[in-house]
Amino acid sequence: MNRKEFLVSLTAVAIAILLPGTLIKRFRKNFLIRPPGSVEEKFFSKLCVRCGQCIRACPAKCLKQVRLERSFENGTTPEIIPREQGCILCQSCGKVCPTGAIRNVNQETIKIGTARIYENQCLVWTHQKECLVCLEFCPVHAIYLDGQGRPIVNPEICTGCGLCEENCPVTTKEAAIRVTNKGEKRVYIYNGNYA
Repeated sequence: MNRKEFLVSLTAVAIAILLPGTLIKRFRKNFLIRPPGSVEEKFFSKLCVRCGQCIRACPAKCLKQVRLERSFENGTTPEIIPREQGCILCQSCGKVCPTGAIRNVNQETIKIGTARIYENQCLVWTHQKECLVCLEFCPVHAIYLDGQGRPIVNPEICTGCGLCEENCPVTTKEAAIRVTNKGEKRVYIYNGNYA
């Protein structure tokens, strides 16, 4: 953490103490894209000891610590920010997690979110450019072309890996294709047991 990040985090802590609930209301915990095999959110922050082993084990370097200014409650737990780096779904994080907050799951069941194309920013949709980078980088072939050669996401197939968003050539801060945790599949816990 550099000096600027430390000061921003310190400010966030001060705001959270002086104005309880301000940060939590603004940033609900359900906005986070968690690693594949994560347990349901209500248990994740309790089980995660913030050791950083998953972040260090990630070969794609896609796992980042949640910054305190984004979510005080979930600060320093792992999240994926697809625009910075997509997930290759290798599950290295689940192999090293010491508490079971992240588990290894069947590869076919992984779904950490869903991509959505914002047509008003997409080069193909708005400018009829021949850009199909999202389609080329999708490892599960969840992106296909409509009758006019424009990309469409099939949400049933999309795993939410974020490789499409990471590689989108749109140069604004936000990509023309973005992943949220909508439709994610988590490991559920019943009576202390994983299901």
